[in-house]
Amino acid sequence: MRGLAFAFGLIVLSAPAVAGGRVLAPMDGISIRIPSAPDLDARVQIAPDGTFAFPYVGRVRAAGLTEDAVAALVERRLVERKIIAAP
Repeated sequence: MRGLAFAFGLIVLSAPAVAGGRVLAPMDGISIRIPSAPDLDARVQIAPDGTFAFPYVGRVRAAGLTEDAVAALVERRLVERKIIAAP
């Protein structure tokens, strides 16, 4: 949850709640907020294939993962590509 709390604010518009965040599904809408890079903030919708596209990251498989897991995945990819600093 560290990445979610400090690097990302991932807000799920519709999905069932579980420990570690909500489990995402195709057609869920999410907002991704990156305080250290506000120009990357985006609202995306998970496609029917369970993925969404995000700048510098590419396609992200999100369906079936919790919002915390998706935030950590996006954060890790942005850090690996040196778009943001590691938290």
